[in-house]
Amino acid sequence: MKGEFLLEIGSEEIPARAMDKALNDLGAGFEELLTESDLEFDQVRTLGTARRLVVHVPSLTERQKTRKVTTLGPPNSIAFEDGKPSRALEGFARKAGVGVDDLSVFDTERGEYMGFESEVGGRMASEILSEGIPGLVRNMSFPKMMYWTDPGQRFVRPIRWVVALFDGTVIPLELYGVSAGTASDGHRVLGSRAIRVSGFDDYLRKLEQNYVLVAQDARRQKIEFELERDAVAHGGRIIADAALLEEVVFINEFPSVVAGEFDSRFLELPREILITVMRVHLKYFGVEDADGALLPYFLAVMNTKEDVNGRIRKGHERVLRARLADALFFWEVDGKKTLEERREGLGTVVFQKELGSYSDKLARLLPMAASIDEMTGAGVAPDVLADVVGWSKSDLMTDLVGEFPNMQGVIGGLLARREGASEEVWRAIYEQYRPASLEDSSPRTMGGVVLSLADRLDTLIGCFSIGAVPTGSEDPLGLRRHTQAVIKMLLDHDLPFSMRVILESDRRLDREGQERLLGFYEDRLRFILGRAGFAYDEINAAIGAGSDSPVDVQRRVEALHDVRESPDMVAIAGAFKRIKNILLQSAKKGEGLDGDTDRREMEAEEQALEELVDRVEPLVAELAAAGEYRRALDEMAGIRATVDAFFDRILVMHEDDVIRRRRLKLLKRLFDSFLEVADVSEVVV
Repeated sequence: MKGEFLLEIGSEEIPARAMDKALNDLGAGFEELLTESDLEFDQVRTLGTARRLVVHVPSLTERQKTRKVTTLGPPNSIAFEDGKPSRALEGFARKAGVGVDDLSVFDTERGEYMGFESEVGGRMASEILSEGIPGLVRNMSFPKMMYWTDPGQRFVRPIRWVVALFDGTVIPLELYGVSAGTASDGHRVLGSRAIRVSGFDDYLRKLEQNYVLVAQDARRQKIEFELERDAVAHGGRIIADAALLEEVVFINEFPSVVAGEFDSRFLELPREILITVMRVHLKYFGVEDADGALLPYFLAVMNTKEDVNGRIRKGHERVLRARLADALFFWEVDGKKTLEERREGLGTVVFQKELGSYSDKLARLLPMAASIDEMTGAGVAPDVLADVVGWSKSDLMTDLVGEFPNMQGVIGGLLARREGASEEVWRAIYEQYRPASLEDSSPRTMGGVVLSLADRLDTLIGCFSIGAVPTGSEDPLGLRRHTQAVIKMLLDHDLPFSMRVILESDRRLDREGQERLLGFYEDRLRFILGRAGFAYDEINAAIGAGSDSPVDVQRRVEALHDVRESPDMVAIAGAFKRIKNILLQSAKKGEGLDGDTDRREMEAEEQALEELVDRVEPLVAELAAAGEYRRALDEMAGIRATVDAFFDRILVMHEDDVIRRRRLKLLKRLFDSFLEVADVSEVVV
């Protein structure tokens, strides 16, 4: 038989930013628990609000399947004496409670054994869940955890109630000292306490009667509908903000939208500042007209059913008016000094204790930016680059950045524009911190790209030079994010680049430090290529030929991906694995490849391969240098027949040292030549 399962973990308010991951982790963990316990189920749904994490399994088997178990006794070789059961066999049967006649011979990896099969009834699902759920919940991770009562009780927020029902019956379990029951809580202000529920449908109905929409999709649909309705009612459209929408979905248990108005004089503020004031401090959505111009309205999502007499609206308008007045004041005051004047104070702002101030950072950035501009062919004029780099950190000295740290760079760009800087200059400063993530867009201007690359690379090299490197999941300085941003910008703009040249010209890292950073950089490149859908062996093969330039690696992995399924390439991959193993074994034996070679006793197949290498070696080098990796791989695949014939008839490890060395050198020439394209021996056949 099957039944319905419901789990609700009620707690103090969980931060909205943690909810999506928490629900995904809870669902995945629950599926794993059921699967490993051999319990049949149809699906696992997770729902939640800031005050509750919910798991619903509509159909779950009430017990594990009955399964056959084999019990083995003594080996067959000692089970009988003179055709009669031995004492060992009789003792086994007696202990197991079966007759000797019920025993059979079973073949195992260790040989033949006497034994018997029996059916074992499965454990009850309620028993398995009672034991498994507490451990599953304790193992959940959150950005920040809390302790309460007992130091061993560690969770995102204190747990206040637990509902755990299987087919309407309470499952006996305890989470952090709270025993499971049938009672949930409604809305903190509008709802009742201790609401008794008998199942999932009853739970949803009673919670909604108590002003809680448990399903996040239901809350999202209600919010989106009301946002659009009220925006249209005010002659505009909502300014889409997916992150803010996700936040208000999880902040509110019974969301409603209220529309408010602000003084049109605040529209003098740049759009970015005005929207940030509404979004960051107050969680408001902006409204714009059909042409994209801001309108003097805002939309707030409140955690209640209605705004009686407009009191909530008036309160929001009053708070927003004060915030916008502060922002307008800061905007006016910040404009009284130029970015060049503010630059002089950067010596008092610490970038990193061991790496100096932001003035020190600027001194490093200009030569690095110039090197990057030349290396990538970005073509940013020297005077433009000097202004872009020189003014890039000046907004750290403004009140607006002090109030809105997440707008660093944007404020600098807006101030530069107000000062009359060219678009090339102000926009580069404006977008210098992009991309913020792999989902974010890279800077559009080459000045922005060069500045962002130089800034992030200076941070990377500096942190590695003082030993401040990521360990495990810890990365307080965001070096993984910086490295991924560097790679993303190079790929997005298809820019040539050499990390090794940058490190050697910087000179802050010794050889060991350079290799460590290069390994870190390569690891992030693997991660990005994996996210792009390439197989791990394709990535290994492409990076095996070098990981210095992300664009170059991507072109190689794309070419390899296109041809890897062809029969000739599959055969060549297998052959090169064989060549690699031969060369490795030879090196382990200490066999050097130096010394003279001659052509005595050269067989036809060996001669054919040598002639082929003489022809293909310069061709592959030329194609690789031109980045024509697909054509180079086609040339590699075309040598299959000659390589097959060589291995069919030629003994590489000949007893004659000269002949053996000659053949090994020939294989190494072939391997090294093709290694300019990819290490195809890494491709899994």
